[in-house]
Amino acid sequence: MKNFTLIALLIFIMGCSSGPKEKTTPQSGIVSNFLSDVTSLERVEGNKPIVMFQEAAQKLASKVIPISKDNVRDFLKEARNYKDCVIITGNHTIVKIKDLDKCKASGSWSASMPYAEGYVKKGKLSYKQDYINNIIGMPDTQSRTAYFFN
Repeated sequence: MKNFTLIALLIFIMGCSSGPKEKTTPQSGIVSNFLSDVTSLERVEGNKPIVMFQEAAQKLASKVIPISKDNVRDFLKEARNYKDCVIITGNHTIVKIKDLDKCKASGSWSASMPYAEGYVKKGKLSYKQDYINNIIGMPDTQSRTAYFFN
C-alpha cells in the first residue's frame, strides 16, 4: 500500500510539472514546416499547397499586408522587423525571403529586391532561388501579399 501511494504521488507530480504543451495543427504545421524548410511544400498532400499555406498563414502571421509598387519600399523596411517573411502572388507563387541584405535593383519595382527561395506552380511546383522580383513578377494587377512571422 505504501509503494502504491508513493507511485501515485510521483505520477501526479510528473503530470503537474510537465506544463502545457503547444498544440500543432495541420495549419500551423504547413506554415512552420515551410518557414524552417521551404522544400517541405513539396511534401504537402493535395494539389493546392500554396493555397493551403495562404489560408493557414492568414490566421497565424504576426502581420499581413498587400504589396504593390507604391508600398514595396515600406514593405522591405517592415520585413526587417520580423524573423521570416513570405510573399504569395495569386495562388501560384510563394517565396520566403532568404537574405534582406543580398539585394539587386529592380527597375520595374523601383526598389532593391532581396534574395528569396520558393515555388511557382505551373501544373507542378517548380523550385526557384532568385531575387524576389524575378520570382513574383513585375508589378501588375495580380494580388501579392506579404506574411510576416516572428
